[in-house]
Amino acid sequence: MDYMSFLSKVVVKITTDKNSSGTGFFYEFIYSKDTTIPVILTNKHVIEESSSIRITLSKNEYFSSENKIVEKEDFLLKDLQNRIVNHPNSDIDLCAIIIADMLKKFQDESVKMDIAFLNDKNLPNINDLEDLKFAEEVIMIGYPNGISDTFNNFPVFRKGITATHPAINFDGTPHFLIDMTIVPGSSGSPVFLYNATGYSTKSGEFIFNGERLMFLGINKAVFIADNFGEIKEVQEPTKLISHSTIGINLGIIINSLEINEIKKEFNKLLENSEMNGNEN
Repeated sequence: MDYMSFLSKVVVKITTDKNSSGTGFFYEFIYSKDTTIPVILTNKHVIEESSSIRITLSKNEYFSSENKIVEKEDFLLKDLQNRIVNHPNSDIDLCAIIIADMLKKFQDESVKMDIAFLNDKNLPNINDLEDLKFAEEVIMIGYPNGISDTFNNFPVFRKGITATHPAINFDGTPHFLIDMTIVPGSSGSPVFLYNATGYSTKSGEFIFNGERLMFLGINKAVFIADNFGEIKEVQEPTKLISHSTIGINLGIIINSLEINEIKKEFNKLLENSEMNGNEN
């Protein structure tokens, strides 16, 4: 499967009971060959104060289907707040939604869904990031303004470049900027470095015919200019509203390595669970 086909199966549109929407993506925390924790990663602000979310999953692959019809099914994830594991830093707008029960139900009922997961092995290390140039080609996959191919259940791909270096903490926080039009509904969208036919290295060498994909981060907000020309950072509202602001095409991206901090929170939960089990 090519990279883009794979990534089209990784993202999922999140619609909350507050009638707002955003983007999430499937991710597995790996603990052993047989032990993983499957989640949907998204921004905290996408699902805050919501008690449930609805997602739509494809039951078959478009190109391999005989009639080119995608069967879809909606799923309601209830008791949402008890499913959430937040990034420990309140200033990092990232959280995980536990979906192990949903996947177990699929398994028990022998139901197959055409979805794909990123996992810990997809995260770059700091050396990978430091080897990048300041300006690299990137793509973002999600549901801008809630737009998607609802008939075939596909997301929207967008393209831009990094506007600050992905290895350097922007303003001292684990974020970097991308030059791309960011609109409501893009919250939670994963961002990838992608070169389709070759790329130049930091040292000036050109790699011919070298397709390259690297998971860089998660979109969380955008810079806008208000009516007075003042530049502000705002979370893209997931509910469409009218307001007088001007986007300046700079998205704020959480470094993908921050996902490791959520895994540490799961580690604590697992340790507490084991301790409680031993006490019993």
